[in-house]
Amino acid sequence: MGAVLAFKLALFRYAASGAEGQTSVFLTYLRLVLCLGWDVVSAAMVTATVMAVAGPLARWFPTAGVACSAIAQAIHGAFLLVSYHVAVIVGAPLDKAAIDLMFFYADPTPGGTRRVLTDSVMPYLAPSFGVELLIALAVPPLALVWILRRRHSERLVGPTFAGILALFVFLTIVVVPGLANGLLAVHTFGLERSPVTLLVGSYLREPWRAMTASAAQPSDPYCFDLRSPVPVDGANPLVGAVPRRTNVLLVILESVGTRSLKPDPTPMPFLESLGRERGGVSFENHYTHWAQTMTAAFSMWCSELPHPDYPPITYVNPAIPCVSLSEALKAAGYDTALFTSGDFAFDREIRFLKHRRLDVMIDRNDMPGRDGAWSNAWGIDERVTARAVVDWIARQRGEHPERPFFATYNMAAGHHPYEYPGSPTADWFDRGSETPAQRATLGFADDRLRDIVEELRRRQWLDSTLVAVVSDHGPGSGRPPMGRIRDASIYEGSVHVPFMIAGPQLGDVSGAVTLPTGHIDIAPTLLGLVGITPPATMKGRDLTHESDGRIVIMATRPPLSQIGVRAGSWKLVHWQESGANELFDLARDPDERLDVSSQHEDIVRSLNAIGSRWQAHSRNLIENYAGILEASGRR
Repeated sequence: MGAVLAFKLALFRYAASGAEGQTSVFLTYLRLVLCLGWDVVSAAMVTATVMAVAGPLARWFPTAGVACSAIAQAIHGAFLLVSYHVAVIVGAPLDKAAIDLMFFYADPTPGGTRRVLTDSVMPYLAPSFGVELLIALAVPPLALVWILRRRHSERLVGPTFAGILALFVFLTIVVVPGLANGLLAVHTFGLERSPVTLLVGSYLREPWRAMTASAAQPSDPYCFDLRSPVPVDGANPLVGAVPRRTNVLLVILESVGTRSLKPDPTPMPFLESLGRERGGVSFENHYTHWAQTMTAAFSMWCSELPHPDYPPITYVNPAIPCVSLSEALKAAGYDTALFTSGDFAFDREIRFLKHRRLDVMIDRNDMPGRDGAWSNAWGIDERVTARAVVDWIARQRGEHPERPFFATYNMAAGHHPYEYPGSPTADWFDRGSETPAQRATLGFADDRLRDIVEELRRRQWLDSTLVAVVSDHGPGSGRPPMGRIRDASIYEGSVHVPFMIAGPQLGDVSGAVTLPTGHIDIAPTLLGLVGITPPATMKGRDLTHESDGRIVIMATRPPLSQIGVRAGSWKLVHWQESGANELFDLARDPDERLDVSSQHEDIVRSLNAIGSRWQAHSRNLIENYAGILEASGRR
C-alpha cells in the first residue's frame, strides 16, 4: 500500500505543478481522497498474489518465502515507477494496448513499432531515472523485511485502518462516477486510475464485452446515419468547382494540428498559402476521426469510419474489401505510387496497403538515396523522400504521359521527438524547449512541401495537378486548464487538423470550407474533383456535389476511451471510463474552456446516443465487412 500511495502522491504532485497546464493545487489535492480506491484494490491484489505464492512456500522454506515476497515487492515497485513515467510522458499508465504495441505488434526493423516508441519516450526521461529505478527496486523489499522484523506486525492493519481503506474504495468506485455529471462535476482527469487494476482491466475488457454484447442488429448494418440532430451552418465553395481529369498529389503530414500552426507567425507559411491563394481552398473545421496514424489513414484511404477499439485496421481486418482512393484512381487509368519517410512495419501498415492497387510502394528501407542519409527511429530525411517523389513523377511523365498519376507522400517529420537534419538532440525533460523544437520541425516539413510544389511548377506540371495536403492527426492535447495530454485525446488539439487543396479545378472558387468535415470526406471529394464518381462503399461526402450538414465522429483508445460527436457548433466529449460528459459550443468557445453540458442536457443525450450507436455499428461492420457488404448489394 505504501508503494501505490507513493506512486499516487507523485502523480498528484506532477498534476499540481502546472507542468502541463495551470490548475488549482487545492482542488487537485482535494481530489486525492476520491482517487485512492483503485490503489487500495491494486495493493490488495498484489498482496493476495504474493501470499498465494509465498505463503505455502514459507511453511517449508521460510527464507525462500521471504525472498519470494521481496522479489515480488521489488518488481511491483519498478512497475509503479515505469507506470508513473509512462503516465507523465504518454498520458496514461501502462495497459494492454501499450504492451501489445511494444512487444507483440512490434517489428525489429529500423522503423518498427518498438524502436520508434522507445525513441519517442526516451527524450522525456531525466538522467535521474536510473537512480529512481534502483530506489524503486530496493525500498519495497527493504520495507518488507523491516515490517517482518517488527513485533506484532499483524496489528499494522487494524479495523479502523481497514475501514478507511474500504471508504476510499467506495468513494472511487461509487461516488466519483455518480458525481461525473452532477452539480460538483468531479473530473479527476484519470488521476483515480491505478496501474495494476488498469492493466488487469485492459485484459478483461474484450472478453467481458464479448460476453455481454447485445445480439441486436442495426437497421442498416452497412451505412451509419450521419445526419445531424441540430442545424449545421457552414460554407462550401467546392460546389463551384469544375471537375477535371488531372494528376493528383496527396501529401499526408504527421502529427500537425490546426493549433500547431498558431500563433503567428505560422511555422508552415507555405501550407497556409496553398489554401489562401487563387485556386486553393482551406477546410477550417476538418477533423480526424481517430488520433492515431494507421486508424486515421484507414478513414482517409477508404472513406470509412474506424473500428471503435484499439488496435488499428491492420490487426482487425487488414484485407477489408472497401474500395480505397488508390483503387478507384487505378481503375480509372491512373498510375499510383506511395512514398513514406517512415516504415511500413509501423503498425504493420503493409498488411492494409498491399491490397490497395498501388503500382509503387516505397518506405525508408527502399528509398532511393537512403544510403548515408540522416534518419531517426521515425523516418528518413524528408529531403530524400521528396526527391524520390519528384523523380518518380518525372519518370512517369516521361514514360506514360497519356496516363495521369496519383502520388502520395507520407511524411514522418512532425512526430516527437521533433528531430530533423541539423536539429539539436531531443531532451524534453526540459519542457520549455519542446514547443520551439516542434515549430522548427514543422518549418522543415513545410520547406519540403514547398520544394515539391515548386518543382512541379518549374517543370510545368502544376497546372495539371490537384494538390491535397492534410495531417493524419494532431499531437496529444488536453484542454485548458488540463494542459497537455500526451496520449491521443479527442480535444481540438488532437483531432482538429489542417486540410488544404489547390488545383486547376478551383480557379473560380474562393473562400474556405467552413462546414465541419472529416477524413472520410477526403477520398470522395478528391475523386469528385477529377470527375470520378466515388464508389458506393465510400461513406463520406463528395463536397463538389454535397453540402448537407453531417455529424463528425471522433474516438480514441483506452484508457482515455473518449467518444466524441461534433454536430454543428456543438461538440460532445464522452469519457467511457467514468461516464462523464463534456459539451462545448465551439462557435463561442473554440478552446473548449467552458463545459456547458449541464445547461443543454437534451443535446448531451442526443449526441451521446449517437456515439453509443456508432460504436456498436462500426464494430459489427468492420469485423464482418465482406458479409455485410455482400448482403447490402453495394458491390
